Amino acid sequence: MKKIVKIAAIVVAVVLVIALVAPMVLRGKIAEIVKREANAMLDARLDFEKLDISLLRHFPRASLDLKGLTLVGEEPFAGDTIVAAQRISVVVNVMSLFGDEGFEVTKIILSEPALHAHKLADGRVNWDVMKASEETPGEEEGPADAEPSSFRLSVRDFRISDASIRYEDDSTGMRFSTAPLSLRLRGDMSADQTDLDLRLTAKGMRLVSGGIPMLSGAEAELDAVIAADLANSRFTFSQNKLRLNAIEVGLDGWVELKDDAVAMDVTAGCDKVQFKDVLSLVPAFYTRDFRNLAAGGELSMALWARGEMRGAALPAFELRTEVRNGSFQYSSLPKAVDGINIDARIANPGGVADKTELDLSKFTLRMAGNSLSASAYATNLVSDPTFRAAVDGRVDLGAVKEVYPLEKGMELSGLITADVKVSGRMSDIEKSRYEQIGASGTFVVERLGLTMPELPAVHIRRAAATITPAAMTLGELGLTIGRSDLAANGQLSGYIGYLLRGDMLSGRLYVKSDLLDLNEMMNVMPDSAPEETPETSSAGTSSEPVQALKVPRNLNLSLNTELQKVLFQKMTVSGISGEMRVAGGALSLERLRMQLFGGSATASGSYSTAADPQRPALKLSLGLSGASFSKTFDELEMVQKLVPLFAKTGGDYSLSLDMTTALDPNMEPDLQSLSATGKIKSANIHIQNLEAFDALAKALDNDKLRKIEAKDVAVRFSIRDGRITTQPFDLKMGDIKINMSGSTGLDQTIDYTAKVALPAGSAGGILESVNVGIGGTFTSPKITLGVKEAAEQAVKNVIDQQIQKLTGSESLGEEIQKQADNLRKEAKRAGDKLVEAAEAQRTKLVDGAKEKGALAKLAAEKAGDKLVEEAKKQADKLSAEAERQIEKLTAKQE
Repeated sequence: MKKIVKIAAIVVAVVLVIALVAPMVLRGKIAEIVKREANAMLDARLDFEKLDISLLRHFPRASLDLKGLTLVGEEPFAGDTIVAAQRISVVVNVMSLFGDEGFEVTKIILSEPALHAHKLADGRVNWDVMKASEETPGEEEGPADAEPSSFRLSVRDFRISDASIRYEDDSTGMRFSTAPLSLRLRGDMSADQTDLDLRLTAKGMRLVSGGIPMLSGAEAELDAVIAADLANSRFTFSQNKLRLNAIEVGLDGWVELKDDAVAMDVTAGCDKVQFKDVLSLVPAFYTRDFRNLAAGGELSMALWARGEMRGAALPAFELRTEVRNGSFQYSSLPKAVDGINIDARIANPGGVADKTELDLSKFTLRMAGNSLSASAYATNLVSDPTFRAAVDGRVDLGAVKEVYPLEKGMELSGLITADVKVSGRMSDIEKSRYEQIGASGTFVVERLGLTMPELPAVHIRRAAATITPAAMTLGELGLTIGRSDLAANGQLSGYIGYLLRGDMLSGRLYVKSDLLDLNEMMNVMPDSAPEETPETSSAGTSSEPVQALKVPRNLNLSLNTELQKVLFQKMTVSGISGEMRVAGGALSLERLRMQLFGGSATASGSYSTAADPQRPALKLSLGLSGASFSKTFDELEMVQKLVPLFAKTGGDYSLSLDMTTALDPNMEPDLQSLSATGKIKSANIHIQNLEAFDALAKALDNDKLRKIEAKDVAVRFSIRDGRITTQPFDLKMGDIKINMSGSTGLDQTIDYTAKVALPAGSAGGILESVNVGIGGTFTSPKITLGVKEAAEQAVKNVIDQQIQKLTGSESLGEEIQKQADNLRKEAKRAGDKLVEAAEAQRTKLVDGAKEKGALAKLAAEKAGDKLVEEAKKQADKLSAEAERQIEKLTAKQE
């Protein structure tokens, strides 16, 4: 007996040791295998910080913990964190691992998971991360006589705590988020029939559709017991409660999952819900003094759905909502909104979605003595939408502050009167059969004022429009925004299709303004990149890029403009008149006339976002006359980068320019993509204190070069690859002429060549011009003198002058003929005289150049040496020539 106990104790000890040691020994290896195998199956990157396996923590159950798990997407979702979880814990009954009745998972816990679901406009989704199967056709079916799998999964307890969920649908513009979310599901998933006990709470719910907040800060709670027939995939609602804020909805009926369809018979509804509970769903009410809101009236809602949802086929359904005698009033405000009555219905008899009907048969309210009523109906939503709608009423915006608590510092005033009716079919609109469309009425806005903190005040003096089926006529519009004013009138066609489904809007408008301050408007435009919220930061970021001004593609408008003054960045443009056109995602200019940079200008071109809204394409043909150099530099950043010498240039100029470039999202030119050709002319240019010319004057020892006062300058230039290149052009500064050519870069580097024509006597009379290289930058120039060319020029000039002066004739032959009787003697005497004079002239040149600068001295020395050398050669030639002449004379005499 003692031996048996001893053996049992040893066995237990060994098992305990294995249970303690094996997980620690195998933990790293298992984690490596899990990562490798998971990433081999996924088109995403799975990682986790730590994997723990324990056989004792929940003994006799085993547990597996994953900590710091992340699932990061690949292209086109590279960098998106699809799933992140602080901890995932799974508890398994160890004994079930050794049986044939399936694994019994007693508990699954997800702690602080963050899920980010993203659907692109083209339909691709970031949660489709499984790689395509490589199975051959029919392989998954297996042999016909194969035994059915005995695998079964039995989950007893499933929990999610403090979850953050975010969904983005680029195809519809819908955004949904909630945090925190908690879920607990209990039931025996392995049984044929079980009761599923479901508890769900979600807070901070936000839903945005089409840019309009539908929910903000809402709460939801579901407490349900669902009778589940898992063998037949049928689920019956029994005890349940669904709450959205203060509205409770009861569910009844059943849902059955079939192979290719979902069958259902479901009803849901709430009776006599207080109208205040309805307002709790509206973001504008629920977030502002909701506790101080008194509301009356009741809402009833009923929903039923019967039939099968199979493919595109829908079950029959109807949702009806009715508000009766609704009203609300804030305790701090003197007046109420009452007479709120709403009767709305959405229904389908079963079958295709095209049969769905939307019917808002009644909507009325009264506000501080003003009344408003509306109705709408639509059907055939897929094939050929048929619609009718009407609005009638008068709203005094000044009374809003008496019924609704406006933001601090916000003021609202004005009257809106509307009496509009429209009806018809979309096919008639598309085919311009306007006689089949019913549209009539007027819309008038008078003395509208809107003031909000940190925003320019908006005031509409009057806006009046009348409508017919074919067109909307804007009889009058007077608008001010901050310092800016705008007046317009004209006619728009296709407005119904534009409003209903974004079709093309065409027309012609006449626009006038005394001042348009675009800087004031752009400074208050909201940043398109949303602030990071907890739900965005925990499961990937969702920052939208900054957007340049986008031209809509569904506009075809002609604008006849008269704008007296426009402010944009540092530019002041005045007297704008001419034709603009908006079409195909581009704004085109047609010989627009304006006053710019202190001169007059004409402009043609286009600004287009059709190809890439993030990089607008700009084409411009510009003609300028009488423009100021200094104003151009002060007002145009591109000139500051490419032509910094404009900052120190006085006078005015004329310009012809043809340019194409891409713009960045801040509407600045991308100078690397800029391409341009043009010509700039000026009758008078004044430049002084320019470092490059100061250095040139110092190098040539001529202070006249420090200050440029040139007349009738004409420069042809081109811009490519971020450099502005000029063709050779002439400058005349007093009695000094300069011919220049070269280029300036974005990095402020310069590379110019200047040929300077020197005044007479400025270099001892032996140098007429000098080539100068100007490199470095405008603020730190580097001057390079063409010494070799200057010396060669000086040598040629000195030799030509001195040979003629010393011989008295232009050729040696004439001298020899004059000395024919005594050739040898005269040749010797002339040669000695030539050498002696050359040496004396060299000394004179060098002494005379010492006071005229290093360049003149260097040129004199080089010229003198060459002169002496050439004189000796000429002396030898004189002797040789004398001998030849003697031979000729001798031969002739003989």
